[in-house]
Amino acid sequence: YSNYMNIDIFKSTPVLSELLRKRGIEGDAELEEFLSPSPKLAYDPFLLANMHAGVDLLLDAIYSGSKIVIYGDYDCDGVTSTALLMKVIGSLTDNVTYYIPSRLDEGYGLNKSAIDQIYQDEGEVIVTVDCGSVSAEEVAYANSLGIETIVTDHHTIKDVIAPGIVINPKAPEDTYPFKGLAGVGVAYKLALALSRNCEIPRSLITEVLELVAVGTIGDVMPLVDENRSLVKYGLRLMRLGFKNKGLRRLAELSGVDYNNITSTNVAFSLVPRINAAGRLGDASLGVRALLSDDDDEAERLCTKLMETNTKRRELQQEAFENCISLADDELEKGDFIMIEADHAHEGILGIVAGNLKERYNRPVVIVSPNDGLLKGTGRSIEGIDLYSLLNRHSEYFVKFGGHKAACGFTMETENLEKLRASLNEDVAGLLADNEKLFDRAIEADMDIIVPDTSIELARALELFAPFGAGNPEPVFRFEKVQVVDWKFLSDNKHARFSVMQHGSAIQCIMFNKAMDVYSLITSNKPLTVYGVMDINRWKDRENVQIRILDVEEA
Repeated sequence: YSNYMNIDIFKSTPVLSELLRKRGIEGDAELEEFLSPSPKLAYDPFLLANMHAGVDLLLDAIYSGSKIVIYGDYDCDGVTSTALLMKVIGSLTDNVTYYIPSRLDEGYGLNKSAIDQIYQDEGEVIVTVDCGSVSAEEVAYANSLGIETIVTDHHTIKDVIAPGIVINPKAPEDTYPFKGLAGVGVAYKLALALSRNCEIPRSLITEVLELVAVGTIGDVMPLVDENRSLVKYGLRLMRLGFKNKGLRRLAELSGVDYNNITSTNVAFSLVPRINAAGRLGDASLGVRALLSDDDDEAERLCTKLMETNTKRRELQQEAFENCISLADDELEKGDFIMIEADHAHEGILGIVAGNLKERYNRPVVIVSPNDGLLKGTGRSIEGIDLYSLLNRHSEYFVKFGGHKAACGFTMETENLEKLRASLNEDVAGLLADNEKLFDRAIEADMDIIVPDTSIELARALELFAPFGAGNPEPVFRFEKVQVVDWKFLSDNKHARFSVMQHGSAIQCIMFNKAMDVYSLITSNKPLTVYGVMDINRWKDRENVQIRILDVEEA
């Protein structure tokens, strides 16, 4: 199985061939590309509309000594994008700096006061990353001050588009073959195009793939097509010990074994710590850590990121606990949970909304006071399109944006009750059309029996990685099993046990939900369990185990 070239094994093993079929992987060439540690799938950066114009403007600015400002965003995608272009453009000119708006004071995207600041600091060219596509007014304002602009972005463009050079695979008329690039993916394409026209060390263009991987995973982009290639190469560099000193130190401080780093480690260990700085104040802390070439400085900055993340978790937990009783009260009014969190830190409300959504399996919006208005952030469940739901009531919003699963807005306080009543009415209508709307159902990829599990199969499944959006870990269903040797771990949230079926047993582990299913486990009823097959590695030992996601009565 470790020999990815032996695709006949994957085609002839029923479990593997069925999983590949479900992922739409057909034909030898496609299968070889999917399994390869060195995928070839990548597109010419000049297929992106306006790329030629962007490179020409950038080269003119570099050779004329103009001051270039990378204008980023405060999340992980924006921070990695900013660091990437700082490194690449910085290899050609010293006259490059960056600006990241404050989440709390300025909000997302280009704003006029930031442009004024850049103008005062004699900035002559703004290159946006992970933002700017719809900032028509702001780009026009920058142009009126004599500042030239290149917008690189990946967000959806609806009615308005910024004037001038916009490089975005989702732009109207753009024919780039893959629409799923992260902001950092588009920034990388600009760097690649630039490298075709001037002397940039090949090693640098390779090194920044670590940043591309982290930003792509952090922004929950689909890990398919070209993203799969970019993330695979980035993870491979990390496993070889990292080129980026800041990322390496952050991984070490987070307790990640980088020899075996996965997209999951990146998502749960590196991304939240890079995000934390932007959530609680100054996202440039993350950029400085990713740009650092000095061991002592990297240590100091990464330690600060770790401390900021610890503070973020404390604030988040406090806000979450305070919101639970409010959410319980809200459910008496209807199935759309709208919470007023007057004293919570604005930077963590999105995560808290996500946690409440998971707990109640309902759409959640949290609002907090902001400059005489209410600022809201929301998260939704499968089956409820939050953007279209809120868009029905756009008259209540001063500003509003988002997508199916998440949104953000500002509104007048007096409209809150009307919005709450309208959304509860809308969700009641959706529930009337689909009575299973709030049922939690784990979708299994396929049924399997315990005797068919093996370390060899688990190793083969590892070649389906990197896992994430668009390419989730395969989930197996084991029907009519018996649970034995149950043992709670730590604070009774986790447990180790074995599952028996057809005279065979396999080790299992369950995280976070052990107490929730314990009464079912001890009921002596036949059970169905859902889980992911993976390898438990400890020192030099390896054994196959099932990471249990859910348990139900058979």
